[in-house]
Amino acid sequence: MGEGRTGRRAGGRRRRALRGAAALAAVALVAAGVAVLALGGSDGGAAAGSTTTAGFTGKVERRTLAERLTATGTIGYAGEATVLARLSGTVTALPAVGDVIRRGGRLYAVAGEPVLLMYGAVPAYRTLAAGVPDGKDVEQLERNLAALGYEPGTIDEDFTSTTAAAVAAWQEDLGLEATGEIELGRVAFLRGPQRVTAPAATLGEALGGGGGGGGGESGGEAEPPSTPVLRTSSTRRIVSVELEADQQSIAHRGQRVGVVLPGGAEVPGEVRGLAAVEPAGGEGGAGEGAEPGVEATIAVTGGHRIPALDGATVNVRFTQRVRRHVLSVPLTALVAISGERFAVYVRDPGGGRRRVVVTPGLAADGYVEVAGKGLRAGVTVETGR
Repeated sequence: MGEGRTGRRAGGRRRRALRGAAALAAVALVAAGVAVLALGGSDGGAAAGSTTTAGFTGKVERRTLAERLTATGTIGYAGEATVLARLSGTVTALPAVGDVIRRGGRLYAVAGEPVLLMYGAVPAYRTLAAGVPDGKDVEQLERNLAALGYEPGTIDEDFTSTTAAAVAAWQEDLGLEATGEIELGRVAFLRGPQRVTAPAATLGEALGGGGGGGGGESGGEAEPPSTPVLRTSSTRRIVSVELEADQQSIAHRGQRVGVVLPGGAEVPGEVRGLAAVEPAGGEGGAGEGAEPGVEATIAVTGGHRIPALDGATVNVRFTQRVRRHVLSVPLTALVAISGERFAVYVRDPGGGRRRVVVTPGLAADGYVEVAGKGLRAGVTVETGR
């Protein structure tokens, strides 16, 4: 079944590639309410007494035409993360969904004491105290302490007595015991500010585990268990668009797109990421032979901002094909003469008119690319409006 559908789609694409522009032009003409005429006679002259387009005219111009696909996207946030508890005790405080927590802020509380956010790429994996082996986690701790106003000395991978003094001052200001060391679980290192998307624990829930991880990187101690407490994301708003398997080729990283925001304003955007999306399953699961789609992640550029409308839909315009500086006429200038053959009616300077058979190309923005004997920029053609 899936193979048959795939074959039919491939066949359809081949036929559209052969006829695409002419068929698109015909559909657009009908949609615009223009009479599409099936006229006889020779290719070179006008049919005597024939009714053509209305009395409006346009010009043959050289234009850049862009064929675009408009897809529906959803406003969301990048950088999903899960905050894990590494301390044991009862959950006594949780943030609300939508809260934004920044460096030094409380993520949640266990047994009345806060678990705090610091910025960094290396997750917390050990107690940080004087004597621990050098490591990137020490360096990122020191950077955070300095950013919060506590002087840790030279910012490097070495946990010194100056680092311990900065930690003790920080702990004292928080109302914690000023030990000069940070037990595993007191701090969560995450990449920047965190927006709470969902709780993963409840108030009053008892968390298992054992605080602290020894002073070394392994120390022979068993790893304390971890429990999800919060689901978060970054504060960077993005647009996500799911494209079907036969639409994947239109999107690539770095591609410029247009994003039509709620309210109608269009702003520039850029495709920042692509990820495969499994096809939706039918009654018995994913259909045999179904091809995966792709999810495009889009960021708005040029200093514009995506409104804080989580889950709202927007339109995203992908450019599929571009034809630069091509001869084109208003779409309503095309007249079907037989089958899939088209012509335009040219007004000569002396007042005469003649029919020129043309080959349509790309159609976009109310114009269509044309090639025909004797056509040049500046020539006047009859149009339907």
